[in-house]
This record gives sequence, structure tokens and C-alpha cells, in this order.
Amino acid sequence: MDPQQPGPSPQPGPYSQPGQPAPPPPHSGPYPEQYPPPYQYPYGAYPSPYVNHEPRTVAAPEGTPYHRLARTPKHAWWRPFVGTVLLGLFGFVLTSAVVVIWVIAHRLLAGPFPAPSGTDIFPSDTENLAMTLVLLGVLTPIVGLVAWMVQRRPFWSVASVLNRIRWRWLLWCCLPAFGYIALSFAMGVLVDAVFPADDSIGTAGGDWIGFGAFVVPALVILLLVPFQSAAEEFVFRGWLIQAVGAYGPDDPNGRARWLRTLFRSPWPGIVVGAAAFASAHGYLGWAMADIFLFAVVVGWLTVRTGGLEAAIALHVLNNLIAFLLPAATGRGDQWNVQGSGPWTLFVADIPCLAFYVIAVTWLARRQQIRRLS
Repeated sequence: MDPQQPGPSPQPGPYSQPGQPAPPPPHSGPYPEQYPPPYQYPYGAYPSPYVNHEPRTVAAPEGTPYHRLARTPKHAWWRPFVGTVLLGLFGFVLTSAVVVIWVIAHRLLAGPFPAPSGTDIFPSDTENLAMTLVLLGVLTPIVGLVAWMVQRRPFWSVASVLNRIRWRWLLWCCLPAFGYIALSFAMGVLVDAVFPADDSIGTAGGDWIGFGAFVVPALVILLLVPFQSAAEEFVFRGWLIQAVGAYGPDDPNGRARWLRTLFRSPWPGIVVGAAAFASAHGYLGWAMADIFLFAVVVGWLTVRTGGLEAAIALHVLNNLIAFLLPAATGRGDQWNVQGSGPWTLFVADIPCLAFYVIAVTWLARRQQIRRLS
């Protein structure tokens, strides 16, 4: 063949022409579009669009008043009812456990003790008082636990609209609470002078028992009464007011508009909580009327200020005086004696409570305390 004569055209091969990049080897290209590359997601995991990020707890919408903090997007008609039942059940179980542990510890540390008489388990009045205060104090975490577990809302949403205890505001509320105590003593002296009676305010006195006998019960009272008083507020002003308030409809318009308006207001919860609070104590007659009035007032202040701080401050200081005075005069065995009282007790307390309401509402405005979530 003549080398100058053109031959047949060369067949395409895997080699590139000079100056051009080499083609990829066979089957090294990307997968066809209908076949995704393998192992796009690791084993056991789903792509993020399929993951459920629903939170365990949901707070009330912004702008919700205190008494309706339990009406969250997760609210259902059965949640307040079931929560109240569980609150009682958990309280019974926990307090029973505390009693059993306390009795066992007493026997191990101090030996056997006489058979209980009446409501007293131990021969020491101070020990009986300490155990009672502890039994009531443990109710606070139970309230928060039930709110978190059953109503699926923040643990401390029972405390305030900020879902926490506002400690600075609580300290501010102690100032008018001290004023309430001072005014109560003054009114007691005044009423006793105008309407003297054997059972009037301030007649049941006693002699100072001395510092040595007073220091132990005083320490017990100072350490435990704040927890006992706060626990009662969490139950009666916190849980009950919010449990009843959760049943108020979201829309005030519609059929039975007056009934809707009533249950959207805080008053059904305030009255229910006050009635339960009065029933939980052994007072009768005017004494029961006085404690019911006290409960209504602090219930209204709770809603008005958006939290339990004002109620806790007054309750703590009032109970400290109620326990310390008998202990200082040798009447520590009468701390749980409850009964009736004269009408002067009820009348004398009205201006004292009015003073506290005015002082707290003025302070709340001055401190710009939030009323809504």
C-alpha cells in the first residue's frame, strides 16, 4: 500500500486526542437520575422532615392572665380533673412515706416512744409540729410535677405568669405583710378595749418560757413554716384557681354568653380555692368566715399581680406569728387547736386585709409587675 494513500478512518478508542483530557473510565460516571446514590442517610435515621419536634411541654400563649395559664394548646377537658385526682393521690403516697421514714428514724435514733394520743404521734410537741410542717411542705413539688406531667405545661407555671417565682417581688411583698401584722395587733388591742370578752383577741396570754426552751421550736418554725405556707398557696391559690380557670372558653361570644364571661373570669377559681382552703382548716363560725375572707383576698391578689408571691409573703408572716407566740409562752401544744372565734375577730381583720390589698397593688404598679404571660 502506498504510504501516501489514505487508509480507513481510525475507530474511536479510549484514548483522547492530544491536548484533550482523558475520558472517564467505563461505569465511573454518576448514577442515572432514577437511582439515588447508596447510603444517602445513615442506618436507623430519617431525614429531618420526618422527625417529630413537638415539645413535651407548652406554655400558655403570650398575654394570658394567671388564672388561665393551664389553658395551653395542649389543654383538654380531662386534664384539670385528672390532675386534681393525681395531686391528692401523690400527696397521700408521699406524706405516708414521710411518716413511715420519720417513725423509723425516730426509733433508730431515740428509741421507742409511747403510743400516739389523738393527732400527736410523738411525745414532743416540737417534733409533732416539725413533721406536720414537712408533710405540708412536700406538696409544692407535687403540684409542679402534676402540672408538668398531666397538663404538659412548665413545672413552675403555677408560680407566676413568668413560669418562675419572682423572688425580688416576693421580698417587696414582705413590706406590706409586716404592715398587716402590725395593724392586726393594733386592731386587736383596740377591739379588745371596746368589746372586752374572755375569748377576744389577745387575751389568751402566757409567760415567757426562756430562751433555752424557746430556741429549738423557734428554729423549727423559722425553717419550716415558709415551706408549709408556700405549699398551701401552691395548692389552693395556684393549682385550684388555674384548674377552674382552664375551663373558661376561649371565645367569650356565643350561647350562654354570661356563663362564658363568668368562667373566663378568675372568680369561680378564687371562690373554689377559698372554700377548699377554709374547709381544710378546722375553724368554725366567725373564724371560718375570717379565713375564707383571707383566702379570697390573697386569691384576688394572686390574679391581680400575676403570681403567688403576695399570697406567700402574707401567709408566711402570718403563720410565723401564729406559731412563734404560742411557742414563746409555753403553749406549743396548742398550735393545732382550731375552733370558733368572736365576731370581733372577723371585723378587726377587714381593715388589715384592705390595707394589704391597697399596699400590694400600689407596689405592683410602681414596680411594673407583669400580670400577663
